[in-house]
Amino acid sequence: NFLKIILISIFIFSISKNTFSKEGDTHIGVDIGWGFIDIGAEQTAQTIANISGSTVLAEYDKAAFTGRVYFDYDIGNNILFEAGYFQSSNLTAKYTLSGASASESYSVNGFDLAAVYSEGNGLFFKGGFHSSTISGSANIKISGTTYAANASSSGGGFVYGIGYDFNDSTRVGYTYYQNVGGDKDADVGLLYYGFRF
Repeated sequence: NFLKIILISIFIFSISKNTFSKEGDTHIGVDIGWGFIDIGAEQTAQTIANISGSTVLAEYDKAAFTGRVYFDYDIGNNILFEAGYFQSSNLTAKYTLSGASASESYSVNGFDLAAVYSEGNGLFFKGGFHSSTISGSANIKISGTTYAANASSSGGGFVYGIGYDFNDSTRVGYTYYQNVGGDKDADVGLLYYGFRF
């Protein structure tokens, strides 16, 4: 999925150089980084332990590799309008106890819209909204038999961010996505390195 995102962004960029007449009014970019989210693995492990009466070993991811492509438009007065699409890899948690095991896996994707204010010295701030989906799957293995389930949740929330544009068309930043998938307990902090063309 991430290779497709990068290939599409390069393709769009190659077209945009010949399409947009005013240089600097529009940009296309790719951000790559880590999305940090608490999937509640410790609480799940404790719940399983309470139900089973056994000690539960939990192993879980704290962040997922995340890619984002975006388009921005300069509307003047150091303000940009930015629209993007983001996709994460899977965050996985595994639980092991006597005679059984369980795992859960989640991924996130969605669109965001934001107004970006640039200080003119490279520093920028953003604020806006997102519409996103959390897709999840769970597997439980008891005495050699595996039980599986899948679910997803969609919704929206606010987006806040800060970053810095370097002179070589690269940038770094942090974006906070609130209530991902419409879940008030699912906030994602995206720490990224990007290319802006």
